[in-house]
Amino acid sequence: MPIDIALQAQVDTQILEQGAFSPLEFLIDSGRLIHSDYEDWRRRQVDTLDDVLMGSTDKIRAQLEAAVGYARSIGLVEQPQVFYAWASTPGDGMVPDNAAALGPTDHPLRVSSDATLNKLIAGRYIPAQSAPQMDLFFHNPVVALTNGIARSLTARNFTETQRQLDRLYAEAPNHADLAAFDRLLEAVGHLDRPVAEPRQELDFLMDISPIARRLLGWEARDLLTPLWHQLADSLTSHPYRAGEPNLHKSFAFIQAMDWSRAAGAVREVPEWWSHVPLCLRLATSSFYLQRRADALTAWFHLCWQAPDQAAEALNNPRQPDTGIKAQWQRFLDSEEDPPFSPADFPAWLLLREPGLNLQLGVDLPMGTTRAEQDYRCVHRWIGARRAKDSDAEIALRKMLLAQNPALFQRLKLNV
Repeated sequence: MPIDIALQAQVDTQILEQGAFSPLEFLIDSGRLIHSDYEDWRRRQVDTLDDVLMGSTDKIRAQLEAAVGYARSIGLVEQPQVFYAWASTPGDGMVPDNAAALGPTDHPLRVSSDATLNKLIAGRYIPAQSAPQMDLFFHNPVVALTNGIARSLTARNFTETQRQLDRLYAEAPNHADLAAFDRLLEAVGHLDRPVAEPRQELDFLMDISPIARRLLGWEARDLLTPLWHQLADSLTSHPYRAGEPNLHKSFAFIQAMDWSRAAGAVREVPEWWSHVPLCLRLATSSFYLQRRADALTAWFHLCWQAPDQAAEALNNPRQPDTGIKAQWQRFLDSEEDPPFSPADFPAWLLLREPGLNLQLGVDLPMGTTRAEQDYRCVHRWIGARRAKDSDAEIALRKMLLAQNPALFQRLKLNV
């Protein structure tokens, strides 16, 4: 099944960041599954994900089939997953070291009543060489312990984590990850606790996040997300300050991968477009929400306000939006004389994709820089051409020739 370019970009991004593709993660990232609903499901407060998925089930199934087909086409292999409920009592809801030991209260969660959707969501696609060696897992007590600690951490079970960590201290006192597991156990202790000092909590979360991703892999999200949400809640009335850009709820929501609330938090800031970090946060969140016009709006403001920083972000090999990155590369490959500057990218892209002038307003620019004036000129020229207003077309072409000869050369290709 062919895959949409935007959908492929999200799959590629997840593989780049996590080394694997998880359909469940994709549903959360794309806004199909709100994280609070996911948490309710993990607590057995929702019977299946069918009850909380956003949008058409048929469309979701088609997207997942295309994504999974693409993952397989690039050599990833399926690793079935079994999900268990989170619980607050020691041992409950945990996956035991030996799956055969499951008791009557340890039934797996139901993903979907639709057999096809259930299989799609419950799978995870990994490189063949990363497939687990089950004999090693079952017969090496230290490996079993570290895996058990990781599971209890993602289940947010403080007591069970402490119990297994004590065993690891006894059996492998020189284990390289003991201190790191201690830090993550401390993080579990922060759950459901009011954040008294947001700056200290921010520093703590920034310190443990890479540790969690290293030791817990993609499931680090289950531990970190509620902590970032707690920090965001503590910053509800905290205004955005340019000197402390990360001490704002938009940053916490980005770290929680709560794209919708991150975008909303950015837009609440007066003149958000004048702040580089906020432009980047809106671009990122809009990409994951598949709102291309909003993402382009953020990128365009960044190009106008801080062209060098825009270029740095677009040149970053880990830039998740591979669509905008591809257009940026074409822009860099343009051989115009005089050469373009990064601030010319919005007007250049508008000329390359004239249909964008129906999605992005002519008054999108908020300033009077030459690049913003060029954008307005190009936008109006496309409108005049569509309306077959030859007089306006000619006048706008003359204006662009005077303002930006390189862009005028690009415009001639559209005539």
